[in-house]
Amino acid sequence: MRGRLKRGSTFGVVAGVVTAFAVAGMGSVGAAVSPASAPASASQYERKVTICHRTGSKKNPFRTIRVSRNAVKAHLRHGDALGPCSTAVFTMCHKAKNGKKTIKAKGARKAQRNLKRGDKLGKCKAKKRGKPDKGQPQDKGKDKGKGKGKDKPKKKGPKK
Repeated sequence: MRGRLKRGSTFGVVAGVVTAFAVAGMGSVGAAVSPASAPASASQYERKVTICHRTGSKKNPFRTIRVSRNAVKAHLRHGDALGPCSTAVFTMCHKAKNGKKTIKAKGARKAQRNLKRGDKLGKCKAKKRGKPDKGQPQDKGKDKGKGKGKDKPKKKGPKK
């Protein structure tokens, strides 16, 4: 009878050890298949910014893309806008009958329509002020007789 009891307890211990390894194995497989944190590839999009990119194409002039935060400044310099193309706001120089004026166009479709009509991306350049009238002399403000000869090069003599 003691032999049976001894074999039964040995069998129970062996079965317990096998069960423990099986549970641990399932746990490690489950952890490998479904990690607790976000995948490493997802972290690259945390540092990206959505912009409406100006492609330069006639058929498809704008495209929504995601770029690095470091590249946003350069993209904005050549006419891109922050946000997706459907909601991006573009600053445009609008040609009107009485001159040019700076307007805001919301959305790529409206911006594309304005570009076809001859508008340009970016602010309108300010007119130069202070142009002399036709009746005034052109050299107003220049020195009048003062410092004559200052513009002439100095004569170089022999070195001593």
